[in-house]
Amino acid sequence: MVTPTSIQKLRDSLVLQESMSEAISIVSQSIASREITILQLVENLQPELLHQQAAYRCRAVSTIASILEQLAPDLKEINEKEIDLITEFFCSKLKDHHSILPAALHGLHVLSSTNRLSPGLARSISQAIFQDVHCQSQLQHDRRAIYKTIKNLLALHIRELQILGQDFVFGLIQAADQERDPRNLLILFSIFPVVARYFRLEPFTEEFFEVFSCYFPIDFTPPANDPYGVTKDQLCEGLRQCLASSAHFAEYCMPLLQEKLESDLVSAKVEALKTLELCCLSYHPTQLEKWIDTFWKCIRREVLINVNTEELEHASLDALAALSRAFAANEEFKNPAFTKLLKEILSECQGHLCEPERRLMTPSSYVLLAICSGNAPACALIVSRVIPLLMDQYRIRSQSAPRQFILNCLNKLVQAGLYGFTEIDVAQSGISPLIPTLLELYLEVLKEDDALLCGLSLQGLGHFVGIGLNHQDLEKVNQSLLGLLQQPLTTGHTIEEIGRFFYKCAEQNESWFVEKVLVKLLDMAVSDKANGIFLLLRNLPPLPRIRAQVLSQLLARLEQSELRLEMLKTLAYFAQHDEVQMFHQLHSWALKTLKEGDPPTSLEATCGVLRKLASSLSSEDATQFIDEQIGRYIDQHLASSAWVVPIMEATLGSLDATPVGQNLEKLIKTLEPLTICHPNADVRISACRLVAALINKVPEGHELESILDSLRTKWQDPSADRNKTVCLFVWITKALLMRSYSKLDQSIQELVEFLNDPTHGYLVAEGFKTILGETEECLNFDSHANIRLMYRQRFFQEVVPRLLKLYRESPSCNKSACFAAIANQLAFIPEGVLVAHITTLIPLLIQCLNIEQPDQLIISTITAFMGLMSDNVNAIEEYISSLVPRLLTLAKDGLTMDVRRLALRCLSQLRKAQTVVLLPLRSEVILRLIPCLDDKKRLVRREAAVARQKWAMLGQAGCD
Repeated sequence: MVTPTSIQKLRDSLVLQESMSEAISIVSQSIASREITILQLVENLQPELLHQQAAYRCRAVSTIASILEQLAPDLKEINEKEIDLITEFFCSKLKDHHSILPAALHGLHVLSSTNRLSPGLARSISQAIFQDVHCQSQLQHDRRAIYKTIKNLLALHIRELQILGQDFVFGLIQAADQERDPRNLLILFSIFPVVARYFRLEPFTEEFFEVFSCYFPIDFTPPANDPYGVTKDQLCEGLRQCLASSAHFAEYCMPLLQEKLESDLVSAKVEALKTLELCCLSYHPTQLEKWIDTFWKCIRREVLINVNTEELEHASLDALAALSRAFAANEEFKNPAFTKLLKEILSECQGHLCEPERRLMTPSSYVLLAICSGNAPACALIVSRVIPLLMDQYRIRSQSAPRQFILNCLNKLVQAGLYGFTEIDVAQSGISPLIPTLLELYLEVLKEDDALLCGLSLQGLGHFVGIGLNHQDLEKVNQSLLGLLQQPLTTGHTIEEIGRFFYKCAEQNESWFVEKVLVKLLDMAVSDKANGIFLLLRNLPPLPRIRAQVLSQLLARLEQSELRLEMLKTLAYFAQHDEVQMFHQLHSWALKTLKEGDPPTSLEATCGVLRKLASSLSSEDATQFIDEQIGRYIDQHLASSAWVVPIMEATLGSLDATPVGQNLEKLIKTLEPLTICHPNADVRISACRLVAALINKVPEGHELESILDSLRTKWQDPSADRNKTVCLFVWITKALLMRSYSKLDQSIQELVEFLNDPTHGYLVAEGFKTILGETEECLNFDSHANIRLMYRQRFFQEVVPRLLKLYRESPSCNKSACFAAIANQLAFIPEGVLVAHITTLIPLLIQCLNIEQPDQLIISTITAFMGLMSDNVNAIEEYISSLVPRLLTLAKDGLTMDVRRLALRCLSQLRKAQTVVLLPLRSEVILRLIPCLDDKKRLVRREAAVARQKWAMLGQAGCD
């Protein structure tokens, strides 16, 4: 028989002991293309497979397994007969020399991942492994292959394995016994629950339980930089699933949990309680009843007697809730053991609830609430007994503190009593006969002056919305709340709670809320008769009828009201998409409010609403608005008041359309003088932003070039005020950068050259923040700006080399401006981009940390360093010896408080670096921080104390 070329190359590599990866890949492709079969491969490798030396046989078996792995998981290139034969081949190799076992196990693991095994093969694989392999004498990797093979077989062929019955269980016990590797345990912990649920364990139930229970509780701390990522939580969760996987384990598990609950280790108690919680889901109540009293004593000790960690208390209460839930069915609720326990708990906790001055009232309420959760009969009994007791206790107490405790407990029990019930079946909760007296109490509390009690009362009332209140009761409650809103002494906290109550009412019945409550709220709001009413309105759900009512009422009264600012904020909250009519109405009103002189106080809020509405208009509506308004803007509105510019920016700058042709040219010409010559800075900046927003959206071509040429003459005019032309230039550059303008290189070079200006270079450098920063008013995604991905990164990579060249080659360059231009970009650039330039940037930034530099530059630079440290402190470790002395100088001698504070904070943050890097500087830092402790500013002294403490602890035991 002629040997195929691919197999011959494979044999040659085997004989010469060369790298096999290429040859294996070629053979795998040949099998996949059906040029050869797997049986041909085995036949042609027969001399190596039957070689006298085990090493040759091992390499041959390993090669076949690797080829199979490349064909996995479906093995569709191999027919069923071939799979049968290759499976038999690997099973037989388990009896060969021990050095061949890993390769054979590898092959069987690959085969176990396919669902194309013929009937009987899964049994054969598991039997071969259990009979021919002593698992615990194998290396970790090989044991892992055994466990993964078993896991695959259980997932794909469990019915076939069930035929083995006790033999499979016994084999698994032997294979898993005394396993210690956490990676392997994770696999085993996923196997054991499956076997426990789907296999008969007798007579090996106890032995099977002992295989995994010996690890309880998990005591594992992963090593530092663990490459496998196995955590203690993963192991604990897996072991819990094992212990709770079968009711047959109850007689062994319950004593184990009790033993750990008696332990002095908090971690052991927590794990036992979490396991008990899970076991209650699978164990039968009859298996729990004889232990319930024992577990309650342990839980009682942790919740009511000892002062423990929050984790232990939560675990105890969760376990108690699970025990209660296990006896929730009617027939189980009458269990004598549970009934006796419930009476005992009720008796003890009722006594504690009568003593709100002592610490046991709150934990006692937690105990009762835990029993209530998930056990409706127990909840009904507790509610019917405890709520009247708490109401009586409230009325006999006069001090605020105990009343707060009582009301808080009462609210939680009311919520527990109503949880899961609706208005139809609320009678089953046990709370139904108590509702009238509860409402009476809550309404009484609302009349008191104590804001905290009022808030608690409102929380309690909120539980009844949609469940226990009829219309008459609801009307009574709403009248009380509306009256409370009109009282001038009502606090913000109380208003917030009223808002939550109304929110629930609105969600439950929108029509009723609009007719009975919202109309009155709006009347009080516009007449200024209520305290914080607009804030309350802005916290209502934006449902259709509520929105329509609020918008129509506020828009109709906007012109007459003195509360325009609050009304506009409320309109902004309720404004949504396609509010075309509202947009036009608000736009007309905004233009009417403008007069010569100072702008209206509500202008900013008005623009905010207009911006939101304009951005939501369709492109058709936007184009129609431009056609209607552009001429009026230019010829009428701008002539009457320059303060129309912010309104134009809010509308034209946010629309999904732009003016075209003569309209655009005329608009830009009208705005040009405002960008530079207008005396008011707000108008100038708004005009610059609007021009930039328009340029950003204009398609490239003659029209755009004409506009840019006209604007260039403005910012290059030597007679113009340079401070103002810089602002225009920066905004135009931002607009072009965001859209990736094809001739952007010219603007970038001009920007870099502007930095050389000795007077205005630093102002240009500050403009780098504007160029890369987010803008709320325009040039963002909401305003339909033309934004290309990663424009900031491209700008940074384009600008930094030019800045470095300018700094190095021009002795007369404005170095402060260069420093600031670099520092002002760092906050906007991803770490991956920064790292590529870090070796050239950091030395320059360190030079910025000089008292002679402008304060704003120092602050920007320190902020940049802190941003780098938060993400990648290792990148600056080699520069720490240069950085620390400069920070110490600034911390002591910085001219402003902000500089000194930031320098000290940066020194504190440097503690994230490796201790070995910082230790040589420790003594100097501690010594030089002493004067900072006497700084004249308290905030500086505080930062100095924190920094000095962190450096003093450097290298000490227990210091991270």
